Amino acid sequence: MPVSTRGIDPEPPDEYDDSRRVALALRLVTLALGVVAAALTVAKLLGAL
Repeated sequence: MPVSTRGIDPEPPDEYDDSRRVALALRLVTLALGVVAAALTVAKLLGAL
């Protein structure tokens, strides 16, 4: 019985693009939340002065 030497097929390019797009969106959301948190902290500090 012949043994297949082919490995697992790589993901199709469109699925790869979708996963990269989702990862980028999550990074942008995380960055935006960090900016908002920093702005709130600065506003709180300025209000305390």
